[in-house]
Amino acid sequence: MNKKEKSWAEGVTAVILGTMQDGGLPHIGCRCAHCQAAEAQPQYAACLAIVDGRQTPPGVYLLDATPDIKHQLNLLADVLGPHSTRPNRLRQLDAIFLTHAHMGHIGGLPQLGPEAMAVQDLPVYAAPLLIDLLQEARVWRPMVNGLALRPLHPHQPISLAPNLTITPIPVPHRDEWGVGTFAFHVQGPGKSLLYLPDIDAWTLWAETAVLDTVDYALVDASFWSNDELGGRTAVAHPLVPDTLVRFAHIPGQLVLTHLNHTNPLLNIESVSYMQTCRAGVQIARLGQDFPL
Repeated sequence: MNKKEKSWAEGVTAVILGTMQDGGLPHIGCRCAHCQAAEAQPQYAACLAIVDGRQTPPGVYLLDATPDIKHQLNLLADVLGPHSTRPNRLRQLDAIFLTHAHMGHIGGLPQLGPEAMAVQDLPVYAAPLLIDLLQEARVWRPMVNGLALRPLHPHQPISLAPNLTITPIPVPHRDEWGVGTFAFHVQGPGKSLLYLPDIDAWTLWAETAVLDTVDYALVDASFWSNDELGGRTAVAHPLVPDTLVRFAHIPGQLVLTHLNHTNPLLNIESVSYMQTCRAGVQIARLGQDFPL
């Protein structure tokens, strides 16, 4: 266990396991400069782990199950520890919380099925209509049989351990299946965090004041500009410059995540990157952690 992983096993810590939009980096079928440069060092889809080192073994909870989940779990190998009966295997997570139904947030669930990790009674928390959607998908039935699906309800906290709760907060976001989207408010024994990787627009959300109340706010930074879409119709996400202006009063609390592969923030020499740094706002990094 390295020094950073050892710190994760002490107290309660949020750990960034991915920072990208659903498709990750490199993006499938893309030969842009960002994607070509990332071939040697890929970046994973947005994901957050909550590690409770007060327990033995540590409690490990995942916010979203991305298509990169097998790599992301390996980042937690030392805090997960070995499986009790399967040689050379990691023990399974203590729970997964799903924000919504898009590919980058549930696309890793099949890796938990009998063809791969073969979990047993793994608690997976999701909106009731998302649970229905998962149960109705016949192709996923073998995987679903290994899950303990548990409903989330708006503003009703789930207690993970003493002084550690996760509370779902509804947010407006593109919803093809009508199952809803949550942000997650994580309250630890000392600090709090908001995890909000997807939202259509800040102006459509009546609860933006919650950002003023948390110590860390990991928020949707998919696009810097609509020009990134190459003439295609704009996708509903707040643009980063608008986010910087709207929350200019709390720059130290903001952490930008869920970056599209076109986002100039991926280039540390870009004007956009330097502008964000001058504003005092962080850009999420793989392995970055936040004590709670």
